[in-house]
Amino acid sequence: MFLNHDEAIEQILATYSSLKLSPPPSQWTVLASFFLKNTVTDVVKVISMATGTKCLPTSRYPMQGEALHDSHAEVLARRGAVRWFMEEVVRSARGVESQWLARREDEDGRRQKYALREDIKLILYVSTVPCGDASTRYLAASQDPEMAALKDSSRPATVDPPDVGSATRGRDNYSLYGVLRTKPGRADSPPTLCMSCSDKIAAWNVLGIQGALGSSFLEPLYLNEVVIGEVPEQMRGVVKEDCERALWGRLDVGDFGSRVESLPGKYALHKPLISFTSVPFIHSRATMVEAGVVVSGSCNDSLCWFADASGLAFEVLINGYRRGVSPKHRLRDKSLPLLCKLSMFKLFNRVESAIASHVAGMPVDNCERIASTAIYPPKDVVDTSPPNQTVFAIPSLLMPPLIVACPETSRDSESTTSGPTYFKTKQSSLEYQNIKNLLTGANAPFVGWVKSGEKWETFGAAPT
Repeated sequence: MFLNHDEAIEQILATYSSLKLSPPPSQWTVLASFFLKNTVTDVVKVISMATGTKCLPTSRYPMQGEALHDSHAEVLARRGAVRWFMEEVVRSARGVESQWLARREDEDGRRQKYALREDIKLILYVSTVPCGDASTRYLAASQDPEMAALKDSSRPATVDPPDVGSATRGRDNYSLYGVLRTKPGRADSPPTLCMSCSDKIAAWNVLGIQGALGSSFLEPLYLNEVVIGEVPEQMRGVVKEDCERALWGRLDVGDFGSRVESLPGKYALHKPLISFTSVPFIHSRATMVEAGVVVSGSCNDSLCWFADASGLAFEVLINGYRRGVSPKHRLRDKSLPLLCKLSMFKLFNRVESAIASHVAGMPVDNCERIASTAIYPPKDVVDTSPPNQTVFAIPSLLMPPLIVACPETSRDSESTTSGPTYFKTKQSSLEYQNIKNLLTGANAPFVGWVKSGEKWETFGAAPT
């Protein structure tokens, strides 16, 4: 049974309109938003919103994490949602009770990670069908015949197991279902290492949206529903079928065998409902064409917004950077995109420090780095980490200790940062990385997943 979320969509669109930022007259964009809904009171909380259709070419990836690789709306909205959840944890550590998150306790009354309250649902709205496997037949229905012949494959249109060790470029071979695809869809665009939104949402349905950093203090945050706009009534059956296959069906136990099942801990394959809305987004391609606008292409800018921001609530990005910032100022704190890897790493350190300070009875407001309040394990805890590593234990969280390499003693590290790198901190989320390996590692269903890797993630939280 699908819920009617039109009122929530109207709230999202009203927030978008209030920001008074629009694409150029002939350009369209995609809007995405994450919102929470209390199923008892029907109260809705829009926590993030973003627009965007662009990605950075691999040749332009930043080395210090100061720009967004992927500026598609769904990806930016997810990063905004993660930022909201992180800041909600900080607010909770400061004593502000959350209506949406709760701290779990085990049988002995010991506090665990934060999780959504029982009656809270997490929902994703997208103004059109996510790019990649979910949109194959939707795009094919409006594809130019000559281009369709060029892009199509001689193989029959059937559900295929993901090709081992490879991902298909954009819209190539769009009659092949279930395959991993990279962005962008256009063959004449520079290649990237960004997976399609269909692939990323499918991964979220296994890993949760919280990411490796968030998994340190958040239980997996799973989507309960995906609401899609702009799909004509006559195509909704087809699109629903494609979305169910793309977003979780190809990972379910099936005839091909290589699927995700029996995951450890709180992790499991989730199957969000797929529903549709007829509420139009004013700057979607379909709405503009229906209004008689001759569209010239998609907008280069991206809008990012998240709720309850203590400072700037929204920003506009172009080419992954905050619009209007000169290249020489891009690494300044006030110039960083709020959702870039470097900004999120800085916030992660604040969250970890806030939790540790709260448990230790210390003031939370001035906490900035986990290193300043790191609490080492008690003497009865055996440190099994290698000699070139240090263990930081956060007693408020019942999880494996955070193990991070120390650059000043590590023989194999080329980093010159003053603390653990972004990459190594992500790798220290052992349970999350184990689940990710079951999804994208050798003989896994998404073995062809393209990874950007450590090369672009060796920065620390305070690069010089």
